[in-house]
Amino acid sequence: MPEFPPDCHKPQMKPDRTQRQSDAEQHRSQQLSMQPQDGPADLPGYELLRRLGSGAYGEVWVGIDSNTNRQVAVKFFNHQSGVDWQLLDKEVEKLVSLATARHVVQLLEVGWNHEPPYYVMEYLEQGSLDNYIESHSSLAVEDCLQVFEDVATGMGHAHVKGILHCDLKPANILLDEEGHARLADFGQSRLSTDQSPALGTLFYMAPEQADLNANPDVRWDIYGLGAILYTLLEGQPPYRNEQRLHEIDNAGNLEQRLATYQDALRGAEDPLADMRRSIDPALQSILSQCLAVDPDQRFASVADLLEALEQRRLARARRPLNILGLFGPLLLLAIMVLFSGIWYRQAVADAEQAVRERVYESNSWVSRHVALSVEEELRNYYQIIEFESSRPELQHHLRTVLQSELLKSIQSNRQPFNQITAKQRAFLEQDIRVAFDDYLKQRIGVYSGRVESDESNPKLASLFVIGANGDMLSIAYDEPVRTQSVGRNYSFRTYFHGQGQDLNRDTKPQSVAPIQNTHLSAAFQSTTTKRWKIAISTPVYADDEQTNLLGIVALTLNLGDFSYLRSEEIENQFAVFIDGRTTTRNDQVQLQGTILQHPIMDELDNPTQEPFRVDGSQLQRLLQGEKQLYIDPVGQSTDDPLYKKYDGKWIAVIESVRLPGQASTDSGAPIESEVNRKQSELLILIQESYEDATSPIRELGSNLILEGIVTVVVLIIVVGTLWFFVLRRFATPKANQASSF
Repeated sequence: MPEFPPDCHKPQMKPDRTQRQSDAEQHRSQQLSMQPQDGPADLPGYELLRRLGSGAYGEVWVGIDSNTNRQVAVKFFNHQSGVDWQLLDKEVEKLVSLATARHVVQLLEVGWNHEPPYYVMEYLEQGSLDNYIESHSSLAVEDCLQVFEDVATGMGHAHVKGILHCDLKPANILLDEEGHARLADFGQSRLSTDQSPALGTLFYMAPEQADLNANPDVRWDIYGLGAILYTLLEGQPPYRNEQRLHEIDNAGNLEQRLATYQDALRGAEDPLADMRRSIDPALQSILSQCLAVDPDQRFASVADLLEALEQRRLARARRPLNILGLFGPLLLLAIMVLFSGIWYRQAVADAEQAVRERVYESNSWVSRHVALSVEEELRNYYQIIEFESSRPELQHHLRTVLQSELLKSIQSNRQPFNQITAKQRAFLEQDIRVAFDDYLKQRIGVYSGRVESDESNPKLASLFVIGANGDMLSIAYDEPVRTQSVGRNYSFRTYFHGQGQDLNRDTKPQSVAPIQNTHLSAAFQSTTTKRWKIAISTPVYADDEQTNLLGIVALTLNLGDFSYLRSEEIENQFAVFIDGRTTTRNDQVQLQGTILQHPIMDELDNPTQEPFRVDGSQLQRLLQGEKQLYIDPVGQSTDDPLYKKYDGKWIAVIESVRLPGQASTDSGAPIESEVNRKQSELLILIQESYEDATSPIRELGSNLILEGIVTVVVLIIVVGTLWFFVLRRFATPKANQASSF
């Protein structure tokens, strides 16, 4: 029974205690220190050069084979009294049986009958792996694996021959000239059929091997191989530390020390968790299976271990192809998706632009059509007011009222606009003036009756007459209203002076020049009804030469009462009537469109609400023909759902409305001429919802996106399926997997 190895307690890494020498200096010193005096014996065919070392059984010398001039190592057994010749004979037999194994140190000759006995082996100049690890502080992982595979391959050959090494450690592995590892020192080895125990070296020995009654097992060497690989990677064997060494050293006799060793390994944490070096998962798995405390969790054979190493090598070799094969299609797919997205967005943008162009063309035609219709309606209003102003009855009433002394008294002592005087109240009740009101009521009733029979007829909100100085003389409404206007001066209104906006209410009448032709006013809020209106006014002269102005006759329309715009229904479109006159504020001319008619006006319960206004910059772009999306101010005004349906973007086209014009014949009779029709600041805006117009494009785009997603998913599934079969094809066979895990 071999004793517990004396070197099992020595630290693997020996500290340098002297100044470090170069390799050449060390080799020279070693030669000088080992310079032989006299060899133990003369060996025929060999020349002994120097002694390598000595041990309990004898000495080891370096010699030269005289026939081949090859260096050899000769082991002499000088102290024969302590030699177990039976074990030595078995070791020699095992080395002979491994004579063809490339990764095992070769036995060249045996001289048992010589005095002293000896055997000759290969001499490997690079020494042991133990010294190599000590002199190299950090080895590359792949270099470690190259050495490890050599050792494992040699161990695999030995196992095939039925030989278990049972004492694998770096000191028992030698390196040849090319750096390949060779197994040596089979002194503790056992045949697979041998039932005698064999102790190895602490921390290289499997825990179950540390038992004087244990039967040799292939998995002992698997553990030893794992410990060697761990040492190559980390510089020291697994589980080894000073505390455990101290506990084992002080445990008592051999059996107690062995039990302490077993308990220390079985109770310790996974040594891989304390590794300083980072290694790949596949190598971690291999190392973990080699160093498993439970032998059933280890590789069942060296062949399985080598297969796992080969699988790792193949996986790493295939990694670039795997990456290319996996990410290549995904990259192509990503590029395809990227360019498809670009092409899709461009196609959708082009389609939307085409739809917008079509809508612009459609709206342009509609806006011209609506503008002509509004012009025709305006012509009707112009004709109405010009007809009413020419009626003798109106002129008679006008001349009569102008002679009123009350009126003259009011004009001679004019009061501020907001102040109602007793004379004004008296004038309101004067018979001749009341008769004038009755006449206007009768006339407005005629037009209201026409609207009742046909809503397409012009609808008048009021009919009134003001004097040449701007004083309100008579007024009639289409609904019962008690007037507060008679006697007040309205020369500040645009329907009187014809300018772009109302003047200050306290402007002196004598400084304001009245209109000379029929005129369409700016929008204003009635002081009586509080409704927002526009007025069409025309002058009334006392003579045919139009030199003596009697007054101005005007009719008003409530905003939203243009019959054509009120009754016309256009699919997916609607018309907006805008007064685009410029205004002056703070001495700056500003463009701001006042909406005269909009579909919202048919739905509002508050007719006195201030008109909506289009932003001047937006209106300017529309007038310049820029094809930009339009923002409806109605939708921006409030969060009320009634208004919010007009929110969003609109495709809009604007068209100017021309006012009826006049020309004179040679006889002086006025006639209308298309040539001299006045270009007005009234605008027709046709708008169509951008969302509604482009919804088919978006639906098509959504369908394309859905189909694209389905296509991508299908491609990913196809690529994944192909990779599944490829990985199964190149995976470790099930039999090997079962034996490896």
